[in-house]
Amino acid sequence: MASRIITPINSILPSLRVPIFCGPMSGAAGGKLAAAVTNGGGLGFIGGGYFTPEQYTANLKEASQSLHGSGKPTGRLEIGVGFLCWGLSKLDQTSSGSSTVVSGTDYQHRTKAVACIDAALKFRPRAVWLAFGNEEELAGWAQVMREREKLFNKDHELESWKLFVGVGSVQEARVAVEKVGADVIVAQGCEAGGHGSSTSPPLLNLLPSISAALPSFSPLNPTSQPPSLLGAGGLSSGTHLAAILNLGAHGAVYGTRFLLTPESTYSDTRKQLLRDAGHGSTIRSMAFDEARNTLDWPNGVDGRGIVNQTVEDYRAGQLGRHDRQERYTRADKEDDKQRLIVWAGTGVGDVHEITPAEDVVKQMEKEAIQALRSAGTYLQG
Repeated sequence: MASRIITPINSILPSLRVPIFCGPMSGAAGGKLAAAVTNGGGLGFIGGGYFTPEQYTANLKEASQSLHGSGKPTGRLEIGVGFLCWGLSKLDQTSSGSSTVVSGTDYQHRTKAVACIDAALKFRPRAVWLAFGNEEELAGWAQVMREREKLFNKDHELESWKLFVGVGSVQEARVAVEKVGADVIVAQGCEAGGHGSSTSPPLLNLLPSISAALPSFSPLNPTSQPPSLLGAGGLSSGTHLAAILNLGAHGAVYGTRFLLTPESTYSDTRKQLLRDAGHGSTIRSMAFDEARNTLDWPNGVDGRGIVNQTVEDYRAGQLGRHDRQERYTRADKEDDKQRLIVWAGTGVGDVHEITPAEDVVKQMEKEAIQALRSAGTYLQG
């Protein structure tokens, strides 16, 4: 019998063959990529980010067609969908700038955000990923989603979807477990590409500290079971999966590695820049969000991307913010390789080929099995 990697997360995700996940990367992880990762044996997430309800619908239709053709799944659609909590709250801001996220079941003031949630949940996805919000927002939107899920599931005898929550510290993990009711928590180290906590330690330190603290938490999820733990940040191979399993994780989330696939919606120019990037070519900085004028992320969140002229202008204080933003807007339209923002983690220097996502999952599975076998040879007696 062929070897398989089985961890506690298999018990809550029955269709999972290997504990490999594609993160919900906004602007890169659409329906096609999510489905390809699932077809490979993992679980792919659609990066909702700034999606409209119509975009959620289009991407989930694409995922469903990739997995089931013209038919419809009889159970859960085996992909996940990501949401930005602060983005949902922003959609529901009143004229005074306040959000109604904690107003119980009163949805009349939440129509924009609920429309996005409903567009995703009506496809009955296997999982939902919440990230980047304060305790009130995370707990509030999790409650909203569970209430809306009941509406869409009332005529079906389906097990509930699973809630993934991204965290960057032990305290955030505790909130995710005890206040938000996470089924899965994703520990994201500072090596991760895209957005993350500016104070997160490296994954090598973050994972063991959360793993050690988990038994002391009181789970709030519907099953009252301890959540599964995944690791994210700087991972690029199956060897990395094997390594973080030994640090206490139950699986691995990959981002940058799946950008270099045909299914990723990253542009050809951005993919070429990723292929050419070497080790040490990324940095955490607010330069990326300043250039795009996306500065409404929560305090303490910044992003990691490839260092280029956009970053250098920011660091040198060249021109003012408005002029730097205009320069970037022009560069984005002109596909200027010197200034394009390309999100990437520290593992970008390990990958130089564009490979179908399904093949990436299968290759990483083989690498992980081999690495786990090799590690066992160090044990004597």
